[in-house]
Amino acid sequence: MKIFLVYAHPEPKSFNGALKNQAVESLTELGHDVKVSDLYEMDWTHYLGKKCYTEIENKDFFKPQQESMSKKFIEPIKKEMEKVAWSDLVILQFPIYWFSMPGIMKNWVDCVFARGFAYGGDVGILENGGFKGKKLLISMTTGGPSMFYSKEGQFGEVQRTLFHIAHGMGFFCGMDSLKPAIWFSPARIGQEAREKMLKEWAERLKGIENEEIVPFHHTKDYDENTYQLKKGLKTNLEILGDF
Repeated sequence: MKIFLVYAHPEPKSFNGALKNQAVESLTELGHDVKVSDLYEMDWTHYLGKKCYTEIENKDFFKPQQESMSKKFIEPIKKEMEKVAWSDLVILQFPIYWFSMPGIMKNWVDCVFARGFAYGGDVGILENGGFKGKKLLISMTTGGPSMFYSKEGQFGEVQRTLFHIAHGMGFFCGMDSLKPAIWFSPARIGQEAREKMLKEWAERLKGIENEEIVPFHHTKDYDENTYQLKKGLKTNLEILGDF
């Protein structure tokens, strides 16, 4: 497989860094082609705005969705788009920041998952999105232990934290999600426990090509007039929670 790993953590010696390194090592040994974008190392400072484009077509009113259709992106964004287009699987490796991905990674998504490339225009959405045929794997660390992220926990279900990424960013653009890898509270456990996590990660990656995808609903599962799920079907959030 062609695998593109996008990594966001400011400290290379962090457990996120260890997970990234383990993934690169294991996947390369298994014969996969791997590319990495280390956003902090790259000093990714781009955000969705006029500076994303080499030329602005409508100088009277800036609307990024329309400007993106011109495909006049600056070189750093074009290079990241090329990596996504090249890949079969995208891995997002990050620590949870305010119940989402770090801002530097969200800025990357805003710039790279552009209209006309990832969705919209001549490109569809959901199962017909621009990234149709690609897969997404979220690998996320938390600060708190798993009990905080349960249905009755103080922070709520971890699936709710990940849903806007797995479905709202990935599947919206056509990517099929694999079961997220969630690493609870690595900073609060011992080195032996962290090493066990890394071994589990390496073991999982051995079968990454054949993993089952999260079966999010396709367009046919919604009423064509109300755009609501047809009766009797589980919600996409429930599907992610059960997976």
